[in-house]
Amino acid sequence: MLNSAVAVSCQGVSKSFAMIDAGNAWKMIFGKRDDVPSFKALDDVSFEVPKGQFVGILGRNGAGKSTLLRVAGGVYLPDRGKVLVDGSLSSLYELGVVGNAQLTGRQYADRMLKINGFAAAEREEQMRDIHDFSELGDRFDDPILTYSAGMGARLYFSVATAGRYSVYLLDEILSVGDLHFQSKCWRRLRERVSAGASGVLVTHDWAAIVKLCETAYVLDHGKVIFSGPAERAARFYLYGEGAQEKHKEGVAKFVSQPSYPERIEAGLDFHMECKVQILQSVEVNAVMTIERLQPGYGWEVALMSREGALIGSTPGRYDFTVSLPRIPLEPGTYQVNLHLFIADPEAPGRRVVVAGFGWLNGSGLLLEVSGGAGRGLTLPASWMMAAP
Repeated sequence: MLNSAVAVSCQGVSKSFAMIDAGNAWKMIFGKRDDVPSFKALDDVSFEVPKGQFVGILGRNGAGKSTLLRVAGGVYLPDRGKVLVDGSLSSLYELGVVGNAQLTGRQYADRMLKINGFAAAEREEQMRDIHDFSELGDRFDDPILTYSAGMGARLYFSVATAGRYSVYLLDEILSVGDLHFQSKCWRRLRERVSAGASGVLVTHDWAAIVKLCETAYVLDHGKVIFSGPAERAARFYLYGEGAQEKHKEGVAKFVSQPSYPERIEAGLDFHMECKVQILQSVEVNAVMTIERLQPGYGWEVALMSREGALIGSTPGRYDFTVSLPRIPLEPGTYQVNLHLFIADPEAPGRRVVVAGFGWLNGSGLLLEVSGGAGRGLTLPASWMMAAP
């Protein structure tokens, strides 16, 4: 029996596929399945989706993400384990899989709404919503095979989210289409989450996971190799065990963790004292951002230093202060990211990180802002340098 607080539960799910070719197809026909080699796509996978949340599934191509989503949606039966879903379900497994590309956009939408059990009156209203949201105009009545990839994305997402469902299963949908349509997708999903919907997003786009999900899992060769908060899952996915950012070492380093007030009232001056050791004769600069992650809403850069601030160019110890007058931030929890970088000698205009603190490599500096509302603008940070 499914826990009342859980929307989707997958427990101990395994799934294999027979590797059939011209030489062994007859074995399947005559029931000799055990003699046919198989590929294990999922191996003892377990996860849960709390009601009112989206859970992310990260993984490289071939990790088993799409297979897991199809098992959760009932397209495939698991070889072992069980899947339970509480509530009405909408699924978008893979862009382009529509069954018959000869269908027009309108015919495809009507067919999918019928499959999902909507009556004629409901379908009429939702068809208008799909047409408006997709912005396909007259092309809505053209065959899908004439659509571009972006037009297909508009149609499939619009159909999958037209109705009010309890659970959404989405495969890579937020990484396609133009920026305008991606923004519409985010707004619609935020509305669904705010209304209590739950879901699973499988993708290799870690930024989408961080934006939408509180919890995420990393799959590799059909196994769960990490589970935890979405930002930690993203670090693990990018950098593996230890989740350390890959950068050039031995050029400069922070002598100690920067000193700053971890809690500050909005509108007060913010100061961060930093100590740096430059180890080689090269120009070292610093750059800072303050970011905020709000699961189900987005990930935003609230403040940033647009240009690097020169720390020094010869070996030695340097002290500098980051100063933000009347910190213009709304109350909330933020991550301060501070990095040292040098110019990339092999690519003019590109930067190479040599040391730093940031949420992506597991060393972000937390900042709590309280009190009255700030201006909430993206502004250049004001830097004050002190000689050693």
